[in-house]
Amino acid sequence: MHFSGRHKTVVGGREGLKIISRILKHEKVKRVIFGQIEAKGSRSGHGLRFKITRIDLKGNIRAVLSHGSSNQEILIVTKASSREEGERIAKEIMELLV
Repeated sequence: MHFSGRHKTVVGGREGLKIISRILKHEKVKRVIFGQIEAKGSRSGHGLRFKITRIDLKGNIRAVLSHGSSNQEILIVTKASSREEGERIAKEIMELLV
């Protein structure tokens, strides 16, 4: 696995790492960069959630991994060269996680 960022802590512990591992298995994913973990609101007791929030012009994907009231932004660096290719990769990643 190839992680980057200031730290290697992932929201959701082992389950969060399983999601990241599946994402990293995609042939067009270069690396995953973890953002800071933030506590928002009071959603305690809810399971692990993964949501793609946007795709930039170069095809890299921003997503949020949430568990309870903790949220973590994740940047998925891809081999894509355009937003359209990034959208295709994002769709394939979501299919991997179902």
